[in-house]
Amino acid sequence: MTNKIKMIALDMDNTLLMPNKTLSERNIKVLQSLHTMGKSIVLTTGRPFPNVQPFLSQLQLNQNNDYAILFNGAIIKNIYTNQNLINHVFTLSDVDEVFNLIHNIRLPIDLVTQDNVYSIKDFGKSGYVELVGKLIPYSEKLLSELTPDLMFNKFVVCATDAELNYLENVLQHTPILTKNINFVRSRRNLLEFVPNKVNKGAALSKLLKQLSLTPDNLMAFGDEANDYSMLNLARVSVAMDNAIPSIKKVSTNITKSNAEDGVAEFLESYFSL
Repeated sequence: MTNKIKMIALDMDNTLLMPNKTLSERNIKVLQSLHTMGKSIVLTTGRPFPNVQPFLSQLQLNQNNDYAILFNGAIIKNIYTNQNLINHVFTLSDVDEVFNLIHNIRLPIDLVTQDNVYSIKDFGKSGYVELVGKLIPYSEKLLSELTPDLMFNKFVVCATDAELNYLENVLQHTPILTKNINFVRSRRNLLEFVPNKVNKGAALSKLLKQLSLTPDNLMAFGDEANDYSMLNLARVSVAMDNAIPSIKKVSTNITKSNAEDGVAEFLESYFSL
């Protein structure tokens, strides 16, 4: 059974990474071992590439068939060639009605491109800068300062759990505003918006076909709502002990928390390492 698994897809925050946002030596050792055995190790995340690249280097994922899935599935990047297999984007005109709604609710917005994060000053102060870190340039801009042809892969609303629950409820009851948008939580204080039909599962389906594999060859690890589509796709799906209840319910397995090296724990047992 274990030899059917050819690809291992890993959410990063609160799944693969420790609570301090680092890779443990145990996780590095296990994933490098499996990569040497010919398994595709695919970091599958909402993060932009600059916030993923250091971890790819640590894991030594730099061969011709090594890929990363970014922006919750908006980009599939070949790490070796730096070319994108897919690249789904928004322009400002695509999202103006949704922006108006969010502005009326008085919540902040950040736009994320492949190379920059723009916090929109018109919408108030955002806490996203604390989440995105210093690996990608972060600046505050008025909407009027952005060029109309600006392309971005996602935008996010960073707010309290209660505020995001309210926003999600409004959006779910206003389908005309979200016909071209997919929105999902990546953590309890972050709601992420990507182009319609973009999700981790759809991107993994595309990558599996690219590598002549099927969902029967896929194992996936996750903890949050944005992981649902890939866990639902995978033959072996693994929820972290710290995952939200709906993710545990859809997964075929549950492992220890990210703080307890749950990824390595499961992989060592499954592949008899």
